[in-house]
Amino acid sequence: MPQPLAKPPIPSPSTGTTFKVAMGILVVFLLLQLIAAIWHFLPQLQRNLVERALAANPAPPAPIAVPSTPAPAAPIPSPLTKAPTPPQQPAIDNEVQQRIITLVQESDKSFRVGEYDEALSKITDADQLVPKDPGILLRIGRIYEKMGKSADAAAIYNRVLNLPNLPQQLRAQTERRLTMLSAPTPASTPTLVANEQGSDVRDEFGLQPGATLGIVDTRFTDEANGSKNLLIAIKSRPDIKIDPRQMTVHVFFYERDQAGNKSLTESKVLTEWLSPPVNWSEQEPELLRATYNPPLPSDANATNLAYEGYVVGIYYNNEIQDTRANPGSLADDNPLPLYLKSQTK
Repeated sequence: MPQPLAKPPIPSPSTGTTFKVAMGILVVFLLLQLIAAIWHFLPQLQRNLVERALAANPAPPAPIAVPSTPAPAAPIPSPLTKAPTPPQQPAIDNEVQQRIITLVQESDKSFRVGEYDEALSKITDADQLVPKDPGILLRIGRIYEKMGKSADAAAIYNRVLNLPNLPQQLRAQTERRLTMLSAPTPASTPTLVANEQGSDVRDEFGLQPGATLGIVDTRFTDEANGSKNLLIAIKSRPDIKIDPRQMTVHVFFYERDQAGNKSLTESKVLTEWLSPPVNWSEQEPELLRATYNPPLPSDANATNLAYEGYVVGIYYNNEIQDTRANPGSLADDNPLPLYLKSQTK
């Protein structure tokens, strides 16, 4: 009996292009997902591996840093060295400093009024408290000059020049004073009236030592009508506010008769400020003009009187600040009061 024919196998469907493309995309997507997962978990995996390695082989503990002992700011004084300044020392220093200031001020005041022995005594006491101070030494030399002790003044000025770190301004001032000691006294100076007393020994501001106001220049002229004008330049010390109400200027003109007697003029003297307002607010000198009118011919004995000279005094807070006189003998014969009456009660 014949065998039945076997059924042919079911034919497998042919793989189409679309299926291939889809499978390729799926494979690529799976690979990307795998890469992303590895990228995300790789750092954590590395940290875990490091921690396990450290746990298996622990590192030795780091040494503890011991801070070094700081160096002392200054060596500890031994019993032979000078002990540190006690807390109360600044008060003592301030007291000594105030004493020095007082001595200098009193010396300057005595110098201005011609009491040179007293001025020298005060400034010498200050020199003992603070030796080698150029300002004090210059004052001592200046007093020696006024006392006529040129050799002593020169010795002091040479001491100043030998001081270390002397400021250039003080050096120039000292050298100038030393030069003037060896130079002959001029008959006149370009900016001052000849033979005028009170124009020497000035500080760097052109003022008397310690004075608040001073005469820095004078001009004396003869007018055609026979009157005489005295122009006075008055300067204040820098950085000091001046109260004009506390300032007074006294101008005295003197005459001489045929017998040579000198007396204060009875003629009218006019004074006028040429630079109002007078307040020294700009640190510039204020100008005062004083006019002397000779006696009229009709006055008794007018023909027997001749102009002799003048004496000028500046007061501030009723205390004399500066004087000028021409000729200088007038100041010696007619000294101005050191204080006005309101302070001599």
